[in-house]
Order: sequence, then C-alpha cells, then structure tokens
Amino acid sequence: MLLYNITNKIDHAVHDEWLHWMQQAYIPHVMESGVFEDYKLSRLLGVDESDGITYALQFTVSSRPAFDIYQEKFAYGHQQMHDLRYRGSFVTFRSVLDVVDQGV
Repeated sequence: MLLYNITNKIDHAVHDEWLHWMQQAYIPHVMESGVFEDYKLSRLLGVDESDGITYALQFTVSSRPAFDIYQEKFAYGHQQMHDLRYRGSFVTFRSVLDVVDQGV
C-alpha cells in the first residue's frame, strides 16, 4: 500500500475558500479517478502559521502500478486544477510513501 501525500501551506487570505473548495471540488474530483481507496485531510499542529496554514492531504492507493496509472492519466490535470486556481497563494510538497506496517 502507498500513500500519496500532498502538503500545502495556504495563505490566510484564501484559506477558508481553499478549504471549502478542496472538500467540495478537488478531493471528490481526485477520488473520481478510481485509483485511490480513501483519503485523509489533516491540519498540521504546532507549526508557525504566520504566513499560512498547513495541511497534509493523503490518498491511499493499493500498489505502485495503480499509482503509476494515476501519474500517467490524472496527476498533471489535478495539479493544474489546484495550481492555476491558487497561483501565488500556496506552497506545496508532494511525496509518495510506502506503508511498511499498519495497526488498528
């Protein structure tokens, strides 16, 4: 299992609108790709928020081949959807994590 992690620091001026848009438009659109099993949107705590609020969005995907399909077919369009809408109002960092152990 893999986690596709997108960490965004979003400017205070657009934060409320961005959060609503992420929950109502962006995340549902990404999930419609059919690649991801689920997601979690989390706010980072204990970090400096003077220049923005930081969130980690994690999508669960079953395998590397499945994630490769996402990368080939959907990733660029999803990134552009976000980046063009909020240009100049965020910093982002994307990573892929390999889950080596999981508990209940």
